[in-house]
Amino acid sequence: MMVHHEPRLTDMLEDPVVRLVMERDGVYRDDVLKLMASVARKATKPAVKAAAPKVSAAEPALAGHA
Repeated sequence: MMVHHEPRLTDMLEDPVVRLVMERDGVYRDDVLKLMASVARKATKPAVKAAAPKVSAAEPALAGHA
């Protein structure tokens, strides 16, 4: 049975065709690596729960009204 693995980002960035396309588009290897590191840091941060909106005592409750 063959096992297929996804290529690593660093391997993809070394591919000659990928390098040519990146060069044409003005994309740099280091910029891609920095972006991926930033995304990884943000993805591993704990989620921040949004606070429930505050309703002033002067505002009538709208529950059940259409």
